[in-house]
Amino acid sequence: MVRSLVVLGFTLFSIHVAAQQPPVNPVAQSMVDFHKRVDEYMKLRAAITKKIPEVKETGDPAKISAREQALGEAIAAARPAAKPGDLFGPDMSVYLKKTLAEDWKSRSPADRKALFEEIPNGLQLKVNQPYPTTIPLVSAPAKLLAELPMLPEALEYRLVDRYFLLRDRDANLILDVLPGVLPSRTR
Repeated sequence: MVRSLVVLGFTLFSIHVAAQQPPVNPVAQSMVDFHKRVDEYMKLRAAITKKIPEVKETGDPAKISAREQALGEAIAAARPAAKPGDLFGPDMSVYLKKTLAEDWKSRSPADRKALFEEIPNGLQLKVNQPYPTTIPLVSAPAKLLAELPMLPEALEYRLVDRYFLLRDRDANLILDVLPGVLPSRTR
């Protein structure tokens, strides 16, 4: 009988403590988790960047390009198993797809068409691939950026064709890819 009362008391205490904890906002939690993954990437990037010296003379495009390529190759080599969704994560990917779909609905037909202009058909973008220099650097619109988690200065979002990308600016490297975020082209 005493044991049953102790178990009952412990159970009631556990229920009381659990009831006092506020529920976790799933979107906020997915953003916290995303920022943790980004912070881990930035630590890796910092370690790699120390080994690849900055270009002191910015007037020589060849030197800048060589450093960019070396940094991109070193980061890709340090993340050989990287795959789509590693940085975004499953919960953040759901949030991003929903946010991008809402943004798409709010665009005019001309804005929608402009997203596909100058982008070749059959474009394939992958994690650890340099961002192609043959296509424009299409940034996400300001209204959309306001809905997305903030990024460190070295990283940026890109919306290209039907892909949503996380890109390292200095390395010109695609860090994560969320494919199929926009409807198919109509041309």
